[in-house]
Amino acid sequence: MTSKLGGNRQKQQNKTANKSKSASSQKSDSAVVAKIKQIAPETLKECSHTLPADSDYYRLQSESHGGSNVFFNQAGSDCRFNLVDGKTGAMYLATSPETAMKEVFQNKSLIESDLDGYYMGIVTTERDLTILRSSDLIRKTSLTLHDLTTSVRQDTQYLARVVHHAGFDGMEYPSNVTTEPCFVLWHGDPSGKGMVKTSQQSKLTDWDFSNGKEAADILVFELGVSVEED
Repeated sequence: MTSKLGGNRQKQQNKTANKSKSASSQKSDSAVVAKIKQIAPETLKECSHTLPADSDYYRLQSESHGGSNVFFNQAGSDCRFNLVDGKTGAMYLATSPETAMKEVFQNKSLIESDLDGYYMGIVTTERDLTILRSSDLIRKTSLTLHDLTTSVRQDTQYLARVVHHAGFDGMEYPSNVTTEPCFVLWHGDPSGKGMVKTSQQSKLTDWDFSNGKEAADILVFELGVSVEED
């Protein structure tokens, strides 16, 4: 009986703790959203930046997908800046192949043969794109870097919807794992028609890195990602 009562008490304590944690989380979430709601449209315009046509960026993906490294994901409720509106997709790009790899492989343990299934691509803009630069937004508002890099997707996705509604094609933001600039772009067509195209694609293991090193060595010695031999 003592054990049963103790278990019930512990269960009740857990429920109370979970409720407290949930309430605290909701309070934090609404505080960030409140900051975003205070941002004037003019302020967003002041954070505008142009990505010129014919600019190259990097995207790593599993499988070849017919030679295309372009895919605007209309789902992705667990992705930081997806709109999750059921009609607009998001695609994430890096400014270096190293950051593209770290973003995909962070917190993963790999064996060398795993790398054979991944393809690195150069994605090129087909027209000038209007981007919101998050560093300017932080400088001009009460938002902090933590607000933009938080794991609370409701907050970051709310910001994404506000920025998209203001007419932007995407956002520039710092990578959580390398701090280098990354981009999220939004498009209603998963193929990105008229916005971006794939200029180059190859297996990650065949990619020609500028330093002449192999992908596995870069992952292990420069990016801190474990890659074991088969």
